[in-house]
Amino acid sequence: MLTRIQMLQYPFSVEARRKSQTIARDFRRLSKFLGESENRYIVEEAGERVVKALDQQSIRLVNTNDERDVLIYPTARLIVEKIGNARLRSYQAVAESKAVQKYLSRESSDIVQYLAESSFGWKLEYQGKILDRSDLSPILQPFEFKIAFENFLEVAPKFHVDKWKLVNRHMDKGMVYVAKRELERLISGKFSDLILTGSYEVPTLPTRLTEIVQSIDAELAGKLKSTQPIEYKKESTHAFPPCISIMYKESTAGKNLAHDARFALAAFLLRIGMSEQDVMGVFKAAPDYVRSLAEYQVRHISSKSAGEGYNPPSCKKLQVNSLCPVYLGAAWDALCEYVLHPLEFYNTRAWEQSKNIDDHSWYSRKKKRKQTLK
Repeated sequence: MLTRIQMLQYPFSVEARRKSQTIARDFRRLSKFLGESENRYIVEEAGERVVKALDQQSIRLVNTNDERDVLIYPTARLIVEKIGNARLRSYQAVAESKAVQKYLSRESSDIVQYLAESSFGWKLEYQGKILDRSDLSPILQPFEFKIAFENFLEVAPKFHVDKWKLVNRHMDKGMVYVAKRELERLISGKFSDLILTGSYEVPTLPTRLTEIVQSIDAELAGKLKSTQPIEYKKESTHAFPPCISIMYKESTAGKNLAHDARFALAAFLLRIGMSEQDVMGVFKAAPDYVRSLAEYQVRHISSKSAGEGYNPPSCKKLQVNSLCPVYLGAAWDALCEYVLHPLEFYNTRAWEQSKNIDDHSWYSRKKKRKQTLK
């Protein structure tokens, strides 16, 4: 059903995988194939594809009208797998998924549905064109598709945005209503997950591919060094509540945070006195970091011209957004039961540290329990 160009655009598709396997059935055969001089262009283009991802640029669709073009993506995956760096894998997942989402936005509904069903085994129901949906209630008319809730939940929870929570979706007999653009987002998100979780045994690589691996590995080392977060010395990060501590560690380790998490972390850090420049330094290790955008977002949150700026979300809001690890059972701190806001936690814990207080039993003796966390 897919054209040759579409196979290049959607390397996760059944057709693309079958085509690449007819030329090189597995990574061992692919490596041997790439060692032949007439196939060197595949190696060069794959290396360029990884470099684009590392530099957070749009990857280029290579179309030379040769059936071997379909091997450029698996060769790029081979390069990343050989280097074995989680940050590089994240960069690749971001770049590849963004490209897929861009291509999907130009496709017809039937192609988008076909890709979801054939590539991932998802169950979908097409609701028809807008006139076909006129008999539905006005609130359901914007949704072109219904998707099985279990397939929806394979990807949607990772977005950490209210509209992607199942409780906020319209459902019908186990099927979740989604718009075409939302289905495109789910597909690109699933593709990103496949890259992040995929694992392959890397064979011995030919000389030119080894040189490219070494070159990208060296470039990656330089990039990681340049994106090391600014060390914050004004206040101890040990006073951070569990929610902020996890966000802070994940961000400085190069993980992409969801929008709600980025806002919560930035607003908190600004409130405790971290400079805008230092806050941007916390986020610059992320694979999707764009300096101009980060500056705008941080300054908007800081909002000095508007007065005191935004407050970080309360404990209740963090719980609703699935950002409270204590509420989710992934972490524990007794102080969390006696506060209702991350800043309240921080102020109390920082005071304890200033007084060298290690025994926290005074909470139950002196403070009123404000919430029960299970």
